[in-house]
Amino acid sequence: MDNTLIKDETEKVAFFLENVVEKMTTYMNSITIRSLEDEAECERPYLLELLRAARSLLVFCEEALDVCRQMIRNSIITPSYARQLFEKIYYQCIERFFHPKNDTWYENSRCSYTDSEMIIFRKTAPPSFIRFINSLEKDFITIREEIDFGVQSHL
Repeated sequence: MDNTLIKDETEKVAFFLENVVEKMTTYMNSITIRSLEDEAECERPYLLELLRAARSLLVFCEEALDVCRQMIRNSIITPSYARQLFEKIYYQCIERFFHPKNDTWYENSRCSYTDSEMIIFRKTAPPSFIRFINSLEKDFITIREEIDFGVQSHL
């Protein structure tokens, strides 16, 4: 894979990360534990787990975005470095979205067969948090397919 292709793929991933970071930052800056408690009757420890998982995901996405931007600015990008970066993004961002630590929510692998929700919350979650996660879902599905089947197969 030549540098132009690697740069193009990195720009696609960076664009995805920019969008995700923007959406997540907006939500995380506007939400409080008290506002979540007011929305629905939820267990406070579970609400804290939800917020912890979302903050952790946001940090990983911000760090990955920084590395992508740095790589785009770099004039020579080796395929091995690009492969490492995309694998890191895949496991630290994408997989963490679908399977966060402590299984606060998880991916319903049968959703395409059962026509049900893709993300299942382990316990009752506030409606705004559910909408927030669902708003990210399509972007994460798209980039997962891109990195899993597109980028890595070209490297």
